[in-house]
Amino acid sequence: MGRIDDLVVFVPFTVEGDHCEITITAVKKNYLKGHLEKILKPSLLRRAPLCPYYQVCGGCQYQHIDYDHQMTIKQKQVWETFERIGKIEAPDFKMVIPSPREYHYRGKADFQIQRSKRGNPSVGFIDTANRMVVDIERCEIVDESINVKLSNLRWNLAVSNARLTEDRYALWSDPEGGITVTDPNNMHPPKYIERFAKGKRFQVPYRGFFQTNTVLVDNLVDTVLAMCGLDGNETILDTYCGSGLFSIFLAPKAKQVFGIDNDGTAIHCAKINSRNERLDHVAFYRGDVGAVLKSTFDKIETTIDCVILDPPRTGCEKEVLNAVLALKPQKVVYISCNPATQARDSRYLIDGGFSLKSFQPLDMFPQTRHIEVVAVLEIR
Repeated sequence: MGRIDDLVVFVPFTVEGDHCEITITAVKKNYLKGHLEKILKPSLLRRAPLCPYYQVCGGCQYQHIDYDHQMTIKQKQVWETFERIGKIEAPDFKMVIPSPREYHYRGKADFQIQRSKRGNPSVGFIDTANRMVVDIERCEIVDESINVKLSNLRWNLAVSNARLTEDRYALWSDPEGGITVTDPNNMHPPKYIERFAKGKRFQVPYRGFFQTNTVLVDNLVDTVLAMCGLDGNETILDTYCGSGLFSIFLAPKAKQVFGIDNDGTAIHCAKINSRNERLDHVAFYRGDVGAVLKSTFDKIETTIDCVILDPPRTGCEKEVLNAVLALKPQKVVYISCNPATQARDSRYLIDGGFSLKSFQPLDMFPQTRHIEVVAVLEIR
C-alpha cells in the first residue's frame, strides 16, 4: 500500500520501502489499484522470489518479501482484522509461530488441468490475470515428492491423452517412511491416504482435507490442546471435525468427545482413527453441523464444557453459532485460516455472552497472504 497525494493505492508484489513505477489499473471512490511496472529502488525488505512463475501463478503473494517481515505483515493483518471487522479491543495477542520450512511445506496440492484445442494439457494453478491455467513444471511450496508426482501426471496426460472427469487433480506428499500408492498411470488415486501428526497415523479421504503444513501441524495441535486447558473431566464437542485430528488428541485428556462433520467419508475415517487409538469415549456424527447440533445436542442432558470450531474459510453458519450459544459451554476454541470470518463470528459470540481471551496465529501458509489463527473465547 502506498499513496499518491491523498489517495491510497494498492499495488500487488511490492513491499514497504520500494520506489516503483506503476500503472493505475482501477480508480475507486476512496482508493486506487496499480500494477507494478518497474522497481526504481528496491526495499531492504525485498528478496528474490524462488519460483520462476511468481507474479503470474496465483498461488503465492509474498515470495518477494523477507520471511521475518512476512511474519510482521501477518501479525498486523490479524490484529487489524479483529479490530476492524470484529470491533474487538486487542486481547492477549501472541506472536505468529513461524513455519520451520519457508518452502516445500505443503502436503497436498490441487492442480488445475486445461487442454488446448489441439489437446495439449496444461497442468498448474490459476493465473493472476485472466483465470487461465499457468502450466508449471514444479511448485516451490509443495513437498518435493509432489513435484515428482506432478511430472508423472503431466507425462501420463500427454502420452495417454487421458480425459479426466474433473478439471482438477489432487496430489499428496509421500507419508513418513513410505510412498503414496496410486494407479500406474497416476489417473486413479486411492480412496484414502495416510497422514501423520505427533507420531500418530491418520486415515484421511484422498479427496478430503488434512492440515496442509506438514511441518507445523504438530504445533497447531499443541496450541489447540493448550488453549482447551483440559483437566480430564470435560466433555468436548469438536465441530467440522474432519477425520478426527483434534478429537483424537483431545480424547485422552477429556471425559467425552463428540465430533460432527458433513463429509461422510471423513467421518468414516474418524471412526477408524478412533478405533485404532482404542478410544471408547469418542463418538462421531455425520451431517450438517448446525442441523446435528439442533437435532441431537439440544436434547441431550450432558453438559458441553468446550466447543471446537474449525470451519471452512467461509466461517460458521448462524445456525451453528446460535446452537453454540444455546449450549453455553465454558469455552470455545475457534481455529480458522480466514481471520475475517473468524473475527465476524467471534463478534457474534461476544454479543451472545462470550469474551475473547487470546489468540495465537500460526504461519501454516508461508509465501502467501493466508494465516491460521487459534482463538479462545470464554463465557462471561
